[in-house]
Amino acid sequence: MSVKHSLLALLATAPASASALQHGYAEETGSTLNIGQVSQTLTRLERDELIAQSGTTTGPTGRKADQYAITEEGRAELHNWFNAPVLPPAADRDELVIKVALAARRPEIDLVSLLDNQRFATLQAVRELTAAQRDMPQVRSAHRLASEKRIFELEATLRWLDRVEALAPLSTNAQENENR
Repeated sequence: MSVKHSLLALLATAPASASALQHGYAEETGSTLNIGQVSQTLTRLERDELIAQSGTTTGPTGRKADQYAITEEGRAELHNWFNAPVLPPAADRDELVIKVALAARRPEIDLVSLLDNQRFATLQAVRELTAAQRDMPQVRSAHRLASEKRIFELEATLRWLDRVEALAPLSTNAQENENR
């Protein structure tokens, strides 16, 4: 998650204070940021000349706060970020892959049962998300997008479980060759 770029995107709309950015972030993404994280990120963005102070504003409590505006360098950085693809990092350790790989090498473990249990739990999660989506508007809100993505990830897991079950079991020779 790029807090830096998220704040730049919010500032591209209009100058804002740290508090306004914190609230705008929560409203647009459905996630929250600690005000300290917002302030530290603003300090770094200002240091890197991606934003500049544009004045002060008075909040509802009467407290004055600095307002920030995006610079041309900030707009260029934001443009580059929006145009760069995001690929999920390859997981160093995927617990499900590790569990299945270890189970596949142990004759005392019923691998098919393990896969069936995982498949059942994954299908249940898909059903719950699908049911929750019935109450969501058909718009590109952060909550809807996250839910849709999670469903597709779970469906990919289901396909992977089917593929694992279809693969031939490790033979003794295959295990020896793999260990070399």
